[in-house]
Formats: sequence, structure tokens, C-alpha cells
Amino acid sequence: QAVMGWSGRRPIAAFFVSHNISMNTSLASKLKTGLFCLAAATSSALAMPAFAQDASDEASFPHLFAGNPIFRDGLTGFQTLDGRGFSMERQGNVTLFHMSGQTEVWALESVPGPRGDEFLKNDNGRIFVRLTDLGGVILYLPSNPHGMPVDPIVEPEPIPEPQYIDNLEDSLLLYLSLRAGHRMNVSIEDIDDSRERWLHDAARIAAETLVGTPEETSALNTLRIVSGERADVNMTGEGELTVFVNPEAEFQGRPSSDSLTVFIKQRIAS
Repeated sequence: QAVMGWSGRRPIAAFFVSHNISMNTSLASKLKTGLFCLAAATSSALAMPAFAQDASDEASFPHLFAGNPIFRDGLTGFQTLDGRGFSMERQGNVTLFHMSGQTEVWALESVPGPRGDEFLKNDNGRIFVRLTDLGGVILYLPSNPHGMPVDPIVEPEPIPEPQYIDNLEDSLLLYLSLRAGHRMNVSIEDIDDSRERWLHDAARIAAETLVGTPEETSALNTLRIVSGERADVNMTGEGELTVFVNPEAEFQGRPSSDSLTVFIKQRIAS
């Protein structure tokens, strides 16, 4: 049975076994014994545990595309050809993205792409980064929508943590009122300091977004930042914009500036 099971892989040996070819008894006996031993050895090799074969393969043939650091959890940094740097910190299916010199930290979701590539998108669906199956990193910017390859840097800048800022309401009231040309009230819910910093972060992002949409901001008179179960935004007919923040979800717990811009423009246009 061992010989017949093995004969499919060795048709020449099977031919000798399955046909009564005339040969002297001694030679036939030796041949049969040799074939049986060879079949048993082959059968044992085929029955080798998978982990033993894997270990041998890894020792002899390292994987071509063994995990690039960008695909693992942790902090990495990159630089564009024109010198702009950014950092990414992978946390499972979420990657934090921060461009040097900018205020906002983006929480990007991993989405599979063609040919084993991976896309990192924000909460509004905009693609920021493409990770290729060969370990390449392509950055997409509004100024370069077709993407540009970037180079890794040795010491990436850490992702900045949000800070609690004293008298932030008064500062943003003055800032928004001057830029909008009319009084803009600002209200930030008062919660414990460890979580309120996430509301302050959302308030700063919302204020910068409103300044970037001056035509739409003219219809607003109040910005409210409150805690909620999930990131969300709402606006009343009286010109009050409310941003909901979930401090427990950290950077994922507030709407991005992209989502705020789209919401405000669509709401004012309607």
C-alpha cells in the first residue's frame, strides 16, 4: 500500500512493482526491499508535521515580503521630496496621522485595496495614504491628488496629545468674532480635566474650520462643544452649531475638519 500510495509520484518505480518483469530472485528481492524502504521514507516525509516544515522553510528561505514596520502597530515617520514630514502611529485598524506644523491629528481607518494594497481614509472617506504590498508608502494631498511616494525617516515626531487650555472659551470667542465680523459665542461643556482636553481639541479644530469657511460662518452665531456617545455635528435654524465629542474614543471621538466643512456647506446650501 505504501508503494502504491507513493507510485503516483514515481511512475517508473510503480512500473517495476506492477509488472512481473523477469529477473533473478536475489535482484527482485533487493529491488522490492529498496522500493519499500524508499516508499516508507517518502511517506514519513510527507507526513511530517506542518510546523516542522514551516520552521525549516523559514530557516532556509526567508519570506520575500516579511512584515514591513508600517504594517505593524507603532510609530513611523516619513518625508516628502519637498521636505514636508509627517508621522503615523498604527493602533490596529486605526492609524493616527499628523503632518508637521499642522494642528489636527487625523484618525484614519484601514480599508483593503486591490493587489494587496491598503488605503488609510478619514471619517469623510478622503484617502490620505496608500500602503503597497511591497512596503511602499504613497501620500495623497489636496495639492497632489494623484499621490507621491515618500521616504522613511529615522526619528519620527510623536503624535501630539491634546492639551487642556485655560480660558479657551474666551480666546475662541475673540478669535471667531474677529474673523467672522460678528459676535460668535463659544460654549465648551465643563467635565473632568482628564476628558475635557478632548473637547478642547475638538473646539480648536471646529474654530479653524469655521474660519476656513467664512461665507457659511456668517450664518452662525454660536459654537457649542459637548460630550456625547459618538462623534457628530448638528446645527439649528438659529445659527447654533453643536459638535458632539466622545472623549473615551480619543481622536476618533470627534468629527474631523473635513466632516465639519462638508456638513456646514451642505446645511447652509440647503
